[in-house]
Amino acid sequence: MGTRENGEVEIRPMELGDLEALVGFWADMSGDPRVSGLFYPPTEENKARWRSWVLKVHEEDEDQVLVAEADGLLVGFILFRIRTDMPLWTPHRVAIIYDLYVRPGWRRKGIATKLVLRALEAMGRRGVDHVRVTALASNEPAIRLYRKLGFREYGITFSKELRGPAQPR
Repeated sequence: MGTRENGEVEIRPMELGDLEALVGFWADMSGDPRVSGLFYPPTEENKARWRSWVLKVHEEDEDQVLVAEADGLLVGFILFRIRTDMPLWTPHRVAIIYDLYVRPGWRRKGIATKLVLRALEAMGRRGVDHVRVTALASNEPAIRLYRKLGFREYGITFSKELRGPAQPR
């Protein structure tokens, strides 16, 4: 796996053997109301759909799913996708960061920063000139991180519930 010694964190492309750990990370994220708003519950169906989507994104370009590994343990990941299916023409090559996660015991050690910087490098090598990411207003650690890394507020997303959520299938 190419881990480094002394707890040093290595950022590398996801390997297929990492996938189940990432599904667990996604389930942790989606079950945290501050991070996800509980919008996509971590049902078995959603885990299966997310797993399939990650494989598709990874097959497009292995650098679009990066993991952080320390002492042989996966401690985080970032998933982004370069948009090639924009509905309207734009002079920009756009990428979207969809997921960023670091295990609770490994937070505040610079791992998320390393993941984002490595993803930005990969995007830049592929000609991306515009990167977007969404964070819930309640996810203050993510907002601080993105601001620190030079992201700026671009828009405001509003949400309104018209009725309670549907029951899981």
